[in-house]
Amino acid sequence: MKKALLYIGIISLTILSSCKKSDKIEGPELVDLFGEFKVLEPLKASIANPNFATGDIVNYHTKLSIRTNWTIEVIGLNSGAMKVFTGNEKDFTLNPVIWNGSITFAPFFRKNEPVVARMRFDNYPDTLYSDTITISASRPTPAVDILIDDFESPQRAYNTFTEGQQTFNSTSVNFQGVAPAEKNRFYALGANHGPTASLFLCGMGLSAKASQGTGNNYFVFNTDNPKRIYFNAYVNGWGENNAQLSVQFQEDDNLDGVYQPAQEGTYQQQFNVNWTGWKLVSFSYDQTSISTSGGFGNIDATGKKDLDRIINVQFLLLAQPGTAGNTRVGLDYASFTYINPFQP
Repeated sequence: MKKALLYIGIISLTILSSCKKSDKIEGPELVDLFGEFKVLEPLKASIANPNFATGDIVNYHTKLSIRTNWTIEVIGLNSGAMKVFTGNEKDFTLNPVIWNGSITFAPFFRKNEPVVARMRFDNYPDTLYSDTITISASRPTPAVDILIDDFESPQRAYNTFTEGQQTFNSTSVNFQGVAPAEKNRFYALGANHGPTASLFLCGMGLSAKASQGTGNNYFVFNTDNPKRIYFNAYVNGWGENNAQLSVQFQEDDNLDGVYQPAQEGTYQQQFNVNWTGWKLVSFSYDQTSISTSGGFGNIDATGKKDLDRIINVQFLLLAQPGTAGNTRVGLDYASFTYINPFQP
């Protein structure tokens, strides 16, 4: 009987010890999620006159009572340039928003331009504004590692194609009253379509040979790691909310110098162009996925992404399902960069 009581006591202690509350708290506290929303400290910039040419950075700081999704837009009051940050931190002391003069939406910030930061919240109507600061010197545009095309040479051999009887527009200067994101020209894809039209409207392709102006059939990278190669381009939207853009990379898997869509792979990244103006779009080659169109790049002979076999880059204009009317996108300064996305 004494042994039985001893065993019961040991089991009870084990259960009690296993039910003991852990001192370690994982995830956000409940007050972070369900507490009252308050702005505890105003939105402030760390520097009044940043010199981005010498490497200055601006830290934007605020403090909130709870975690909530927010967006900070740094806006050039003369140029209309914009840098966008998103997050859900409540105290920026440990997680500052750091701006180095780069842009999300073109054009570029200018020397001696006044700039203000605006902070908005997904779930609350409040809007915060920082004090106005003035850029003493703008950020120099960094070089890209491989320029695919800046569309400054309209005589370049582009492969254009369209669906049915769509109205198709190509390279233009100030197309529909829009200034280029960079230099003097950009490439525009546009079509006027009905609600029963194919999702694919029109497209343009550029070979690696034409892009580089050399005898090499393929883009030449210094790495074979897809995570270290980024595609970048300025993409213009007209605010019509019916356009999609598919960026496609065709791989010549057998290295015979000819892309065969029924036998060789195409990797792509597709997204809605639901903004107005020029926005910088970047993604790594690792983020692309193989084509889902039967007979058009959905079979990869090697079974993997081969950076050294990219023979063509294509841009396809698609209509979002159920839409009609004008559908347009603009392209400018398409490039590849190593390790990090392009930050102009």
